[in-house]
Amino acid sequence: MRRLPLPSLLTLVTLGGFVAVACVPSPDPVQKGFGPSACSVTRVVDGDTVDMTCPGEGRFRARLTGFDTPESHEPRCAAEAELARTATLRLRGMVRGAGRVDAQLGGWDRYDRRLVRLALDGRDVGATLIAEGLALPYSGGRRPDWCARLG
Repeated sequence: MRRLPLPSLLTLVTLGGFVAVACVPSPDPVQKGFGPSACSVTRVVDGDTVDMTCPGEGRFRARLTGFDTPESHEPRCAAEAELARTATLRLRGMVRGAGRVDAQLGGWDRYDRRLVRLALDGRDVGATLIAEGLALPYSGGRRPDWCARLG
């Protein structure tokens, strides 16, 4: 039996790992539904940041993912400040009226906030705020220039 040299064997094992990872189905998108998480939102900080408590996780600050709202902390123009206030009030109303909180917990951002995809009563928070013109789709990278957008 012919033996493969060690570098060739490592290459095959590595490629096999990539193929195996590529074949693992990705999780369903959030819009298809959340499972019950037993988490609760304890405070709305702004339109895309909340404080939460989850079993086994404790208390943490969460950056809601899938969307971006204008900055309420140090907005760059009056229009951004006003839309940020509106988005924050809307999220507070959504949280206050929710019977069920479902959270998909992710990793952590550079500000030590947990990345969370949030649904309230089965409705994705980001999709709702986007549809109402209070947020934009966002998946990382350079954030929108709200002042330029709002004129």
